[in-house]
Amino acid sequence: MKNKFSRMCINIENSKGISFMHNGMTYVLQIGMTSNIGGMETYLIEQYKNINKKQINYDFLTLFDDEKIAFCEYIHSNGGAIFSVVPRRKNPLKHYRTVVELLFVNRKKYDAVVLNTCHMYYIFPLLCAKIFGIKKRILHSHNSGDELEITFLRKLLIVVNKLIMRFTVSDFWACSKIAGKWMFGNDVNFKIVHNSINCQKFKFNLQSRHDLRKTMNLSNKFVVGHIGRFSFQKNHVFLLDIFSEICKKNNSAILLLVGDIVEDRSYLEAAQKKAHDIGIIEHVKFLGLRNDISDLMQTMDCFVLPSKFEGLPLVGIEAQAAGLPCFFADTITEELGITDLAHFVSLDTAPEKWAEQILQNSNIDRKDMSKEISAAGYDIKTEIKNRRFLYKLILNLRMSIIC
Repeated sequence: MKNKFSRMCINIENSKGISFMHNGMTYVLQIGMTSNIGGMETYLIEQYKNINKKQINYDFLTLFDDEKIAFCEYIHSNGGAIFSVVPRRKNPLKHYRTVVELLFVNRKKYDAVVLNTCHMYYIFPLLCAKIFGIKKRILHSHNSGDELEITFLRKLLIVVNKLIMRFTVSDFWACSKIAGKWMFGNDVNFKIVHNSINCQKFKFNLQSRHDLRKTMNLSNKFVVGHIGRFSFQKNHVFLLDIFSEICKKNNSAILLLVGDIVEDRSYLEAAQKKAHDIGIIEHVKFLGLRNDISDLMQTMDCFVLPSKFEGLPLVGIEAQAAGLPCFFADTITEELGITDLAHFVSLDTAPEKWAEQILQNSNIDRKDMSKEISAAGYDIKTEIKNRRFLYKLILNLRMSIIC
């Protein structure tokens, strides 16, 4: 059969009720990747890098046909397929039809469909997977708040989808307790899936720090770091108020802002204007989207994340693994307090008080924290070795995962 999904379905088995197991392979369709190199994308690619690709295969579905997803070269080079559909906002009928066709054609290929999401506006692929008999349909919550205005239509979608999920979803996952309760409610049993990282990649190295700071002209500077896309959630304007107070006390301070825009440029433009208006623009480096986060963390002296809400931010785990003093808004789950480097400060606290806490608690001797992160269950290799990786636990299929 020749169609736009032929690359995925050439090995579909037509036997009655038999799961598609080609040479012992288990097939999983992951939904949720975007072009942004954010926490969810990093979480997924770290899984993909560490699974045994001789026994489990990931394909990826992006809901934005005009975007090249993050890490696409690595995915293609390791045998994973990437598929896209017309965005629902552009052409709803074509979008739904394409999703239906994709999952119908591959109904005997996939053993699991995983929808990684930050909201409850959309669970249509899981409904299709249920109708077409795909064994496992997993809804994975990655956030604990909403950036979009909650219109009547969105409220209606949430209510309807929460009803649909009760007979559609086979397994509920969340990156934290708060993310699970926010998305699924208090009466749904869900499993916490740790946002695991490659700890060795973020291991503190004094020589690397000196070399990188010299290259970036950061020697003898007090470097405050922040990583996050420019959005309502990340609260950049408040961060700049905090940093302004730091500059008043330490004129050598530099703020590294790492992150890109997703759709709305207004948050980036507002941050740039704010930095200019309060006279700190010369102290702020807008670095954009980067793929050298572990190197940038070596150069920092502290990490600040005053988000309005989060699920369990991967960057907070990475920063602690890098041995950085971390200052998180108390709106973020305390589950992120993995080490004694984590400090939680209320968003109601004045910026000058934030600045005081940051300056008082950032003068430390950096050290390797990778063992502590791993012992707490947040190292991707440890997670897989300990068989906490959940496809093994819930699929009940012939599959093993090794490091």
